[in-house]
Amino acid sequence: MKKYMILVMSILFLAGCGFNKQETTKNIFLIPEGFEGSIFTFYNMPDEPALKKEDGYTVIPVKEKTLEDLKNTEISQYGVYFTSTKDMIYGVVNDQYYYVDENGKRKEINEQCISLGSNGGFTGKNGEDIKYSVIQVTSSSCGPSFKENGRNDFNAQVNHVGKYYFQKLAKTR
Repeated sequence: MKKYMILVMSILFLAGCGFNKQETTKNIFLIPEGFEGSIFTFYNMPDEPALKKEDGYTVIPVKEKTLEDLKNTEISQYGVYFTSTKDMIYGVVNDQYYYVDENGKRKEINEQCISLGSNGGFTGKNGEDIKYSVIQVTSSSCGPSFKENGRNDFNAQVNHVGKYYFQKLAKTR
């Protein structure tokens, strides 16, 4: 009877450990050297490449773009990546962030220089369910306040860039 109880308790313990396992995001963001601003990643975009993996992490190679509506402002440059990968991984954020120079050399970005933004989604023009995530990166405003809140000018940038892509990609009635 004692062996039976130990077996049952062991099974329950192992089952409980499996249920408590949390998902982690595990992304690697490759950001152009010196970039500061908002970065958007759009998922489930037809005709775009799927995200690649590197050592168990999903690689997001950020491209720097200029929003014409913000031309001649300090927030006209933003980062973006489009992927056909259906959706982002949700869970505890366990991402890595690197500045990448023109030779591909990586330099790790301090976590106090990254501010996690929002996740969201909308219906695309062809009925696809487009998901997105937003982060902010800085090299000049690093610290607990930036990590927690981002920067006001970057928050304004998120609103402008988000509106631009919503109008460009979303199904309108």
